Amino acid sequence: MTLVSATSTLGRRSANTRALPRAVAFWVVAATTAMLLAASSAPSLLYPVYQAEFRFSAITLTVIFAVYVFALMTSLLTVGRLSDYVGRRVVLAGALVVEAGALALFLGADRVAWLLSARIVQGLATGAAIGALGAYLLDLQPSDGSRLGLLVNSAAPSFGLGLGAMVTGLLVQYGPHPTRLIFAILTALFVALALATVALPETV
Repeated sequence: MTLVSATSTLGRRSANTRALPRAVAFWVVAATTAMLLAASSAPSLLYPVYQAEFRFSAITLTVIFAVYVFALMTSLLTVGRLSDYVGRRVVLAGALVVEAGALALFLGADRVAWLLSARIVQGLATGAAIGALGAYLLDLQPSDGSRLGLLVNSAAPSFGLGLGAMVTGLLVQYGPHPTRLIFAILTALFVALALATVALPETV
């Protein structure tokens, strides 16, 4: 065995030792999927608040919705399968860091341009993460014949969308700083999720 191959083998063994068990990693990835979609739905309930605060038109509101969809689809079509070539963890970690950046833009938004920028960045991050997360769930499901990955992959987005809308609605109704608090919480959460990818096993 050459020195290079021996070093590579030892590195892989060391990484596997540090990684979470596959069953635990599966549910971490499932929770990340739900949180990603929760974050994507969170701004929607705040648009009326922003509209009253920034005094923009219904057409501008439509554009804010549209740029997210365009960025999401562009990301899915261009980097949706990137994790098949460079690894799940690196793509997921990068997407979650970009997602945290988008949420930080929402946190500091004081004009329409900030909302547009935040929604574009969020769409790009969500598209990149969805591709990696969907493949990750299939890689980490309990056995080759299991359909749990497909089931969770179908259920987690719907659960996340509903959760994001519900929590945002509660904070708007009862919490302080309705356009700030939810994004402060989500920014911290996605930084933590990005750091947690270090403990995930690499499947590609």
